[in-house]
Amino acid sequence: MTSRTRHSRWTLLLGGPEWSTSQLGLAVAHVLGALVYLVCLSRASGGFAGLYWVLAAVPLFTLSWSGSALPLAYWGLLLFGWFTLTPEGSFSWWSLPAAAGVAVGHAAAALGASVPPATQLAGRELLRWARMTGLAAAAALPVGALAGLLVDHRAFAGSAALVIGLAGLAAGVLLLRTEPPAEHD
Repeated sequence: MTSRTRHSRWTLLLGGPEWSTSQLGLAVAHVLGALVYLVCLSRASGGFAGLYWVLAAVPLFTLSWSGSALPLAYWGLLLFGWFTLTPEGSFSWWSLPAAAGVAVGHAAAALGASVPPATQLAGRELLRWARMTGLAAAAALPVGALAGLLVDHRAFAGSAALVIGLAGLAAGVLLLRTEPPAEHD
């Protein structure tokens, strides 16, 4: 006599499509990434109005639009806040954990948008995305260290920071490609 293990799938109905526990977990990860970012922004800027903290909950209320451009606009708004609330030309070590928050939030939104809402993601897929997100967040360390070194050299810092940032972005995109480059004939 053999027994078969049956895996039950839990879903939640929120006035629209059913959401899997994986999708809800990704929404929570998105909120946590935004919360980490906002804490770092608050520390780097010296604080901000309490209304800004409401932005941490936005991913929960916009879950059904995760496949649209809304998460991109949301993170664009949060990043715009960094440039408007922190002192111009300053460097803060709080930018490093803030970059990790952005990486986690963006990765959670991207993975959530890549599958239907009721899809239960495999553990190995979540682990793969966690590794890639960790790699992207870790890329902020050398870029942050270089930026920290250049803070005292104001005349050279602007151009060098731009080149370092673009090189870091290019390296990150190259490392995180989902498909290998096409072979030329």
